[in-house]
Amino acid sequence: MSEKPLVLVAHFDAGERERIAGLLRAAGAEVEAAADGETAARLANERGFSLVVAACLLPKVSGFELCRRVTGTGAARGSEASVPTVLLCDVDDPYVRARARHVGARKLLFGAVGEPELRELLTTCFEGVDPLDLSGLTHGGRKSHELVRELLGGSGPREGEPMFAKVTDPVTGLLNGDFLALKEQEECKRCTRYGQPLALLVAEIENHDRLVADHGRAVGDEALLEVAGVFLCESRDVDVAGRVGEARFHLLLPNTNQDGARVLAERILDGFAGRAIGVGGREIPITIRVGVAALPGGAKCTADEFVLQAERDLSTARSSSDGRSDALRAAVPVEPLPLKPATNG
Repeated sequence: MSEKPLVLVAHFDAGERERIAGLLRAAGAEVEAAADGETAARLANERGFSLVVAACLLPKVSGFELCRRVTGTGAARGSEASVPTVLLCDVDDPYVRARARHVGARKLLFGAVGEPELRELLTTCFEGVDPLDLSGLTHGGRKSHELVRELLGGSGPREGEPMFAKVTDPVTGLLNGDFLALKEQEECKRCTRYGQPLALLVAEIENHDRLVADHGRAVGDEALLEVAGVFLCESRDVDVAGRVGEARFHLLLPNTNQDGARVLAERILDGFAGRAIGVGGREIPITIRVGVAALPGGAKCTADEFVLQAERDLSTARSSSDGRSDALRAAVPVEPLPLKPATNG
């Protein structure tokens, strides 16, 4: 441990970023600052930080994904050293708490962070210990499905609650295919009637059959839970995630255009770069493919046509060397299925 702990501060607001950095410097730390998650991740990969303090909301790479990378939670080993990470959020929200836990955050601070909290964090760096395990935010050996259930606000299927069991997938806790199909029909109608754009991601675990054949159903289910967790961590609370097949997932994105869907798809693919499941002392990678479809506000399209558009894009990802579909590589939106103009009524 060096005489001065090196701290990375990542915050989208310049004033708040400088305020936190100034308090840390006054308390005896050396500080580097970043305005977006992509820059922060690069700095974390280049330098040996004692601590990372990051806002949950960051441009380019979210604070949650930054935390996952620097803590090594599900990431490629050796790319970035495991660094204690503290996340900052304006409002205390159970959904944010669950996401922070899922990505391995050591602490979650709400509201304006003051000098006492920052001094406490720095003390841990000076002493070379890690008492940041406060608020019960670390994984602590909890099962993935418990984290997914909490990310869903506790809405996974429970014994004695047949309604939940009818609309959710028993393995992941996400919506099942039948109920998700109803939500897709509903959102397509909303897109037509109210002029709001709509996007859909279709993802599949390419090597799921092989995982099950070689290592058993439990390993295959763990891969499903990893995908469910990444979907929930990267998406908004208004987005709708579901499992629609053996290893197939849909993520429905209300009020989201094609560019927004592309950004999220890239984040999800990046999140699986190097992600693996530990099996018998080995790390077995998870390979996913993602297809993207988007409807402009006011377009008239059935849910079946909309899903087919995403499926067509997914098929191009299967045959690509980098797992990117035509929609992700294209400079302009991929040519959609013919859509009828919206009509009144």
